[in-house]
Amino acid sequence: MKTNLLKVSDQAQFRHRLAYDSKEVRIVIFYMPSESEIPPHTSPSRVLLYCAKGSGKFLKGEEWIQVEEGDLVACEPLETHGMKADMDMVVIATIAPAP
Repeated sequence: MKTNLLKVSDQAQFRHRLAYDSKEVRIVIFYMPSESEIPPHTSPSRVLLYCAKGSGKFLKGEEWIQVEEGDLVACEPLETHGMKADMDMVVIATIAPAP
């Protein structure tokens, strides 16, 4: 029997899902259709953005970085970050410590 297993799959519309939450770390999965965007913002925590599927851009500070499946971008606390999907994209965001 499998336990603590989260299946990452495509979703038909933009949404996010809290996959794990504790005071040490929060993991959120974003399902982003083509042309959708998470506007620039900051967090008091370190944020790791992992492109699990598709392609797009991650904002790190003032630089938009082109990403594709398998790419990871790390943002320091209070560093501006955001996301734009060029094609349908699944992003796993790890936030530590949880805000």
